[in-house]
Amino acid sequence: LDTIQKKLNYISTRYPYESEILLIKMGNKFRNSVKRKTPDSGYESKRKLLKSYRVSKVQGAGKDLYVEFRSTSPHFHLVERGHKVVDKNGRDTGKRVQGKFMVEQTALEYQKAFPKEVEKMVDNLLRGLK
Repeated sequence: LDTIQKKLNYISTRYPYESEILLIKMGNKFRNSVKRKTPDSGYESKRKLLKSYRVSKVQGAGKDLYVEFRSTSPHFHLVERGHKVVDKNGRDTGKRVQGKFMVEQTALEYQKAFPKEVEKMVDNLLRGLK
């Protein structure tokens, strides 16, 4: 029973640390993947979309750990979802710019990839018991 108790203690102490590392790693990979899909405007600006992506520190407690992804650029939602084209007076020209959906596409990819990464983390954690 002592060996089982030691193994359970090892898992219970290592799991929160390992899950935080995994969340940080996956958040950064997610951000880099979105950056690769983001179109470049071709000119330098103060609020460049490529430089605006942020991943928060790990938040929550226990089973409810998470990281947040966001963009600090004020025009991010226009590029992501698309928008109507208006003239300088604010009147609708009847044209529409299609959205690029960089974040949405990446999120769909990571819904498939994240469970595999969790399995790897748990396998590494269990490998440490031996």
